[in-house]
Amino acid sequence: MFFMKRKQPSWIYFPMSWLVTFALLVTWSPAVTLASEEIEESIPVELKISPDKDRYSPGTKIQIEAVTKKEGKSFEAKIVVKAKMDKEHTITIEPETKIKGKNYVSKATFTPEDIIGNNAGSLGIEFEIIMSDTDKRWVGKTNKSINVDNMPETVPSVDSEFFISPEQKLKVGEKIKFTVHTPYKGIIREDAKFLFFSFNSVDTTQKVEKVRTIHDRKKGMYVTTGYFTPRKEGTYTPFFFLEMYDKEKDEDISGSGVIKFDVIANSKIETSLSPQTATIKFGDEIYLLLSYQATGMDSAKFNREYNYDVTELNEEYDEENKTYKVLLKFKPEQKKTHKFEATVKNIETDTKVTAKTTIYVK
Repeated sequence: MFFMKRKQPSWIYFPMSWLVTFALLVTWSPAVTLASEEIEESIPVELKISPDKDRYSPGTKIQIEAVTKKEGKSFEAKIVVKAKMDKEHTITIEPETKIKGKNYVSKATFTPEDIIGNNAGSLGIEFEIIMSDTDKRWVGKTNKSINVDNMPETVPSVDSEFFISPEQKLKVGEKIKFTVHTPYKGIIREDAKFLFFSFNSVDTTQKVEKVRTIHDRKKGMYVTTGYFTPRKEGTYTPFFFLEMYDKEKDEDISGSGVIKFDVIANSKIETSLSPQTATIKFGDEIYLLLSYQATGMDSAKFNREYNYDVTELNEEYDEENKTYKVLLKFKPEQKKTHKFEATVKNIETDTKVTAKTTIYVK
């Protein structure tokens, strides 16, 4: 018996092909989506700051440690420390990050004075780590705030003896040696520091340099030395602090001292002319450079005099070397040897000094 196969009507083929296409899209589309989009996951971070204190002094070395569960094949970590004062001060630190067990441990150190100097204020510490894989990344973020105070903590204290050398006739631009004796009360907790405050010192921007503390075991004391070069005339009142720790009593002890002294203006002036000798043809001009250094005194308090007619072309102040420079143009009117002189005079003190050069005109 023969059975004849009925031919399907042509209108059925279009809906069936559409259904097949739709089924394929449903099957394939999740794979396409996963390949084109990166998944991001937030993970917790444990942040530790040591030493753990209610407030910190500007010079305290602070260590930051962040612990994050290790994910992915690569990572980037950073720490941002911010301080909001008159202007926002910010530093970014790239921590040292190592694998410990199943975690990333990121560490970094800083001191508040790196950001705000000797000022008091609040600092925000922000840590971020981004770990990545082929199609996924993990982000860990956390933050903490600390308070900074430029005065020492209220702890048991001892008096430190503060000496300066020389004791008298202190002048701007001349070095002063600080020496402080502090009774030994334990190991040093923080490095010794000298601080100036605006309410009793004419200048608070300068620092005491080459600060060094030694333990004199025979005398049972710490001896701290440092050097200070004042740049302004007026009164200075440096405060000294040395933080110690008594292991047996398990207590902090602060050594402190203060001294007050006056600095007067320095009337010393140093001058020079270059070139020191020169030979030119009659009718030519020569350019000379007058340099003078008057430590701690305003340029407005000086005048300049010359024994020949000259033209001052330019005047500038070298901040780094604290030196004034004046470019001169001189045209000799005779064929002879000219003993050229430039005199710089301080109007207030009547101090003056003369620089000389010899110019041969042929």
